[in-house]
Amino acid sequence: MRDLCTQRHLAAMITLCTAALSGCPDNPPNPPNDGGAGGSSCTLEYVGDKDAPIEIEVVTLDPDYVAQPFTDGGDASILFPPQGGRVIFAGVRAKNLDPCAVRLTGAMRDPVTMQVRIDTRTVNLDPTEDGWGQSDAGDISTFSNIPVCPNNWSDQDVFDQTFGLEMRVKDKDGKEGSAVLNVVPRCNEVKTVDGQDLQKDCLCICKEGYVTGEMCP
Repeated sequence: MRDLCTQRHLAAMITLCTAALSGCPDNPPNPPNDGGAGGSSCTLEYVGDKDAPIEIEVVTLDPDYVAQPFTDGGDASILFPPQGGRVIFAGVRAKNLDPCAVRLTGAMRDPVTMQVRIDTRTVNLDPTEDGWGQSDAGDISTFSNIPVCPNNWSDQDVFDQTFGLEMRVKDKDGKEGSAVLNVVPRCNEVKTVDGQDLQKDCLCICKEGYVTGEMCP
């Protein structure tokens, strides 16, 4: 019963935030959509059955930027994006929708503070041979870049703890589908960029009590 209530709370929060994004508490602006945007130039054919409800599966990018199927309670990598900070790249596989100009929303909720971090963008879903449309692993703009760190919003470490994750899609005809799951974010990007140890930096800026501007090891 508790899980059902928290899932409903997350869905309600996301609905409110997407309706009035500037009203979300401490919600940072969306990163610019630098590709994958839908529009009149999109000529992709409908995927699936127009009369059937949308089916949706969640995928996330791993430290090698390979799309991995995501299941309830699974791990999700916290990665270093071009815009800075740390994000979870969460995308979808979906069918029974128009794949052009799909409004894709991803959000993560802290079960302690009930605060939500959210990213919404418009994307074209690439058709697959098995009749689905999916986020393109070669184009991170077709994934929700959910901004989870620096951690100035959660009363616990953002990593190695359980949070709520919701992915929502809405096509041009207003047809909607969503998935609400539990997720365990991980600081598992083991590489160095310009002398910066990404894993150690992640563990620092994503920890509970991080103060903006704090020097990391």
